[in-house]
Amino acid sequence: MYKKKLLAGLLVGILAFGTSGCGGDGQDKQGSEQNSSDGGKVKLTGMVWGNTESHEKMTEELFKANPELADKYEVEWIIGGEGDANVAEKIRLALSANEAAADFVQLNYTQVAEFAEAECLEDVSASIEKYQGDLLDAAVTLSQYKDQTIAFPFELKPRLWFYRSDIFEEAQVDAAQIKDVDSLIEAGKKIQAIYPDSYIWNIGPDATAYNYFLTLSGNGARFNDEEGNYTVASDPGVKSMLEDYKKLVDSGVVMNVSDWTKDWENALNDGTLVSQLSAAWLSQDSFLPTYASGQEGKWKAAVWPELGGADGGSDAGGSVFVIPAFSSAPKEAAEFLEALTLSEEGRIAIYNNVFAIPVNRKALESDAVNTPNAFLGDSLLSAQEQALEQYKIFDYSPKAAQETTIAIEYFTKAVYGDMSIEEAMEAAQEDMENIIGNAYQ
Repeated sequence: MYKKKLLAGLLVGILAFGTSGCGGDGQDKQGSEQNSSDGGKVKLTGMVWGNTESHEKMTEELFKANPELADKYEVEWIIGGEGDANVAEKIRLALSANEAAADFVQLNYTQVAEFAEAECLEDVSASIEKYQGDLLDAAVTLSQYKDQTIAFPFELKPRLWFYRSDIFEEAQVDAAQIKDVDSLIEAGKKIQAIYPDSYIWNIGPDATAYNYFLTLSGNGARFNDEEGNYTVASDPGVKSMLEDYKKLVDSGVVMNVSDWTKDWENALNDGTLVSQLSAAWLSQDSFLPTYASGQEGKWKAAVWPELGGADGGSDAGGSVFVIPAFSSAPKEAAEFLEALTLSEEGRIAIYNNVFAIPVNRKALESDAVNTPNAFLGDSLLSAQEQALEQYKIFDYSPKAAQETTIAIEYFTKAVYGDMSIEEAMEAAQEDMENIIGNAYQ
């Protein structure tokens, strides 16, 4: 079933870390005096995925606003891989080998549980408490795992719905009145009556995890109980999500194209895809404004309708910075990350370079941020505010990476009718039990 032997082989490296832990007393923590550049500054290394250009620019902007930080720190940004999974694997390998990889690391919240449960992350509660009154509730939530405060919130990813307002108006569809799966299907069919080859969303054969977790994060779904026993087969949130998604697919208003393909980009550009149920990051200049270039003013943002019983949610919660146990300068890393991710100046610098929602209330209300978006106009600010009120994070376990790998293929089979919903849920649970065993062991 599901090529279990192959999948088991792919997961061996991940599972090995889950049992090896953090390395404990063997960690060689150097003091900051051993971590200085030639200019007498403390050198900090931050690991991210993709590229470092935007991080270098936001650091430069932060240092201009805070010369005392520029005098104290030299920050080198390094690439851990193409995506967050590559970074997480580098951290696993470094922890297992008892070697330093960076002083702080960017992860998605999906990976936080794994390292937090292994007690491999530094406590940053003092930094969060210092800015507590200035931080959005969602940011505080993103900084925590159970009773630990171990992350600096970098990018909040609440759910947002992006749609072609000109086409919606022509079809007499009011996005504000679309509240559930039935009204979403009705809207899709009204648009198809005018544009027969158009679709209101897409779920392709290579669906990404966020396609499903954007709903699962908001409807109370879980893959396991508190003891780590898998419960996917009987989880009502999983079932509700799959029922509504299958209903959408069966109605014909959902396009069978996967995100991050050329066909997907072309569909956004030529009007084949007239809306996207996604997260806040899609509004960044390198995404929707690039794929739908020349359509400024034609797109708007709104909150999601209720699908699968979810009245809120997020894509992986968001991305964070953590300080692993191998950091050579954890106190200095915390001071720098505090200024970058929690302060007003730091959040404006981040917003200017990666367009991430400011988690600092003062930054969020500043003139630099509180202006109409060039592509989406006033609708983006309004939609973000509403979405943050509905912000929720899926209850990820330490085995989230493996669980997701197993679940997504079965979910897609269920949505497209290759398996019944019940069969898919049972098969997902069976594979989790056989391959992983227990979420907390």
